[in-house]
Amino acid sequence: MTTHLDKMFEPIKELNELTFKTMQEISTIQLQSFQDNAKIGMYALNTATDVKDYDSFKNYLESQVAVTQYVSDTVAVDVNDIHEVGKSFANEAKEVVEKSII
Repeated sequence: MTTHLDKMFEPIKELNELTFKTMQEISTIQLQSFQDNAKIGMYALNTATDVKDYDSFKNYLESQVAVTQYVSDTVAVDVNDIHEVGKSFANEAKEVVEKSII
């Protein structure tokens, strides 16, 4: 009986482990993104304190264009990474379900 119960609950256990692993991967991506964006925000605030005249203000605004482009690029990478994690989860979950049905 224990063997039958173990076999019955094995797919549930595998799906739970897969879900946990996936959530860890997504959380890691999000945490890294948050840390990077916090550093960028602090950099922007720090460089804003260097604005003393028109030229330094112009330089500050130009640097913000580069910062905005960098943030946009990293967001695109993060979205792609999360998409890949989700795709991997779906494929692995499908395998677990198919294996448990057969």
